[in-house]
Amino acid sequence: MKQYTVKKVLNNNVVIAEKDSEEFVVVGKAIGFNCHKGVKIDEDRIEGIFVKQSEKSNEQFNEVLKKINSEIIGISEEIISLCEKELEMKISEAIHISLPDHINFAITRIKEGIEIENPFLYELEVLYPKEYKLAEKALEMINERFQVNLPKDEIGFICMHINAAITEKKVSDTLLHTKKINEIMQFIFKLLNKKINIKSLSYIRTITHLNFMIERILSKKFIKNNLLDTIKKEYYHEYGIAIKVAMKIENLFSVDVPEDEIGYIALHINRIRDI
Repeated sequence: MKQYTVKKVLNNNVVIAEKDSEEFVVVGKAIGFNCHKGVKIDEDRIEGIFVKQSEKSNEQFNEVLKKINSEIIGISEEIISLCEKELEMKISEAIHISLPDHINFAITRIKEGIEIENPFLYELEVLYPKEYKLAEKALEMINERFQVNLPKDEIGFICMHINAAITEKKVSDTLLHTKKINEIMQFIFKLLNKKINIKSLSYIRTITHLNFMIERILSKKFIKNNLLDTIKKEYYHEYGIAIKVAMKIENLFSVDVPEDEIGYIALHINRIRDI
């Protein structure tokens, strides 16, 4: 059986270990309990493992090790391991640097009495449900481990880190995309002169549809709307609003919204009007 040699204990469940002159971040239940440098770990005790793929990520992770408490790095690795297990996939190695940095910042803020609101919390829950549920678990783990009370808003921030790691994008890209979707929804409700009810089923359906529609357009996947002529006749007012919404989308995302998609937007606008 393969064995790893412990180089550093991060917490009871995470250690940095070496095998064949290569360093790994190793996660396993109680793997670091009563452990110290030089101890051998059997491979069957390992639940998750992070291999630093590039020299750049190796340097960045070493920098994180120097400036951030090892317990915070440890909980980050437990969260990442949980995500990979639940999602059944390996996620971007960038999260091994960005997540501990964020958690460290969040804990520091709360101890200093500074709270930062996440204005897109509900949008994030609707757009990225899998990531949001994992972020909920992550927040529970952090609060319990460090005896702090990070607010619910933190779920949104952690959710963005997880989504960025899945899509291999920057966290700022996830934030910008969510912000644009929010801006489109605000625009729709302004055109309808209605107060936004973010808990309504119509809101959830519309925001979900917009997100998938934009993903389709960006990836150049086009769909046929067999109801288009009927929509234009029966929902001519909503179709007119949908054209304005499409222009907003085109401006925000630098894309062309096909007429078939505008028809579907009109149907969602009709539902929103009935809220």
